[in-house]
Amino acid sequence: MRKRLAELLDDPTLLARYRAAMDGQAVGRMVPSLPYIDGVPADSGLRVRLTTTRAVLEVGENVVMLSAAGSTFEFAPAAEAVLRPLVDGRTIDLATLADTAGLALEGVAGLVQELVAGQAATVGSLL
Repeated sequence: MRKRLAELLDDPTLLARYRAAMDGQAVGRMVPSLPYIDGVPADSGLRVRLTTTRAVLEVGENVVMLSAAGSTFEFAPAAEAVLRPLVDGRTIDLATLADTAGLALEGVAGLVQELVAGQAATVGSLL
């Protein structure tokens, strides 16, 4: 058993994998998105940011996964352009996200609503 444990601990990717796993589980600051708790409107000036600075974005061939605030969210590949600036720590308005991603404002608002419902993002006009 000791030999097997030593082999596992010798894995050069062990710490990086551990940090990535822990980063996605880091709980963010609980920030209510008042008055947008029941829904994020397709308001171009509405700003959004993640509630944690330790989110992890994994891009696969058919799926983009965001691990943030103790939850994992799965999105279509087109969502990467929306999620990337948020994971990078930016506070950004919905119109810019929609333009950058080439998506409809309503679609971006729906994606952000999922993050708000999971307490991984907060929205507001004064962020």
